[in-house]
Amino acid sequence: MAVYQQPLNEKIRLFMRLSYLIKRFNSHLADPTQVNCQAAIMVLLELYNLSSRLDVKNAALHVLDIQTQAVRQVEGVQGVDSSQARKILKKLDEKSKRLYSFRGQLGQQLKAHNFLNILKQRASIAGGINNIDIPLFNYWLNQNEEERVKDLRAWSRPYEIAFEAIELLMDLIYQGKDEKHTVAKGGFFQATLRPEIDYQILSIELDEGTKIYPEISAGKQRFSVRFVDSKTLDEKGKQIIEDVAFKLTLYSF
Repeated sequence: MAVYQQPLNEKIRLFMRLSYLIKRFNSHLADPTQVNCQAAIMVLLELYNLSSRLDVKNAALHVLDIQTQAVRQVEGVQGVDSSQARKILKKLDEKSKRLYSFRGQLGQQLKAHNFLNILKQRASIAGGINNIDIPLFNYWLNQNEEERVKDLRAWSRPYEIAFEAIELLMDLIYQGKDEKHTVAKGGFFQATLRPEIDYQILSIELDEGTKIYPEISAGKQRFSVRFVDSKTLDEKGKQIIEDVAFKLTLYSF
């Protein structure tokens, strides 16, 4: 199945972006060649740019705190698995404490880092980060794999800790799902969101190999989906007029 997800608030959008970057970063480090280590550096700079513009740490701590309170409220309610609730509370507390252990915003430790500052300054230049114009970068790339990985892991550690907290929150979200199979008549679908449920993510699944993709527009009260022809990538796609069968899932805490 081809899955398309739409965050329904800015905090979840931020979490999904950081998660996407960390997964890319770790994918490069799974095979730490010079080329992959350079790619990992580029992702690290993206993580730094993200955290310097948006307060990822406080956003995660805020949602962790809200979920801790929510679980505590239902912990003793009849029909609720108290042992499972305690396990979740323990995990939420562990992630919060680890995030609190870092002072300031994520990426604070990279602001005064000489090597990374050189790379940041060159990042806006097309092809600016290379082993010709930056001798120090060439030196670093020629260290053995273990040293390069050690450095990259140290530089990314705060982001990894934030990622672990965000993954816990995402797991909790994905446990609360409302799913159904439905049809977009004439390639268009719209629906109202139930106001009593705090939806976090909207997901659309299409059969693999389908030559269409959804364009999703979502607000607090309703959402719409327009299915677009993707047979060619070099031209702007057009909304199809055929009916489209798809699976719709709404996730909430």
